[in-house]
Amino acid sequence: LFGTKRRRLVDDQQSLETLRATSWKDFEYLVAEAYRRRGFIVDYSLGKGSDGGVDLVLQKGGRRSLVQCKQWKVFSVGRPVLQQMFGIMTAEGADEAIIVTSGRFTGEAREFANGKSIQLLDGSNLLELVKSVQVGREIGSNVVPEPAQAPISPRCPQCGMAILLRTARRGTRAGSKFWGCTSYPACKGTLPA
Repeated sequence: LFGTKRRRLVDDQQSLETLRATSWKDFEYLVAEAYRRRGFIVDYSLGKGSDGGVDLVLQKGGRRSLVQCKQWKVFSVGRPVLQQMFGIMTAEGADEAIIVTSGRFTGEAREFANGKSIQLLDGSNLLELVKSVQVGREIGSNVVPEPAQAPISPRCPQCGMAILLRTARRGTRAGSKFWGCTSYPACKGTLPA
């Protein structure tokens, strides 16, 4: 049922108005599903959200991206939001931050993002992303098929949080891969890669 709702959220979008009419929670699910269809592993459970930080964590090709969703109908996202996400991205050791809004970004926000690992998706860019992954949409003479299900990231055996593929830096296993808990050092749960 949840998967069906997520899929319909993406497939039913037609315009900026339908994006902006989406509730804040459904907006997060819509963004997550669009990225999942692009082949990303999506984790909803970082627990730093509630409009104070990270809503989603994306993984693909060894890169980790932190996403904040701003479902604002009219407002522009300003520089303070980007500064906060840049700080979280740096502290978490992520490769990039992605801020997604149904609205737009201020000039100061765009200036701050320039030259940094921050990707800005305003309402128009998000609509393009969503339309590019909609199922059953005709592109030329072809119909876009249902995308393959992206793999689900494993969970920590100790605390149940998401775990990331990491490389040991010290000890006898230096250089080898393992799965490590995202809440390290609070939790030291691991799994072999």
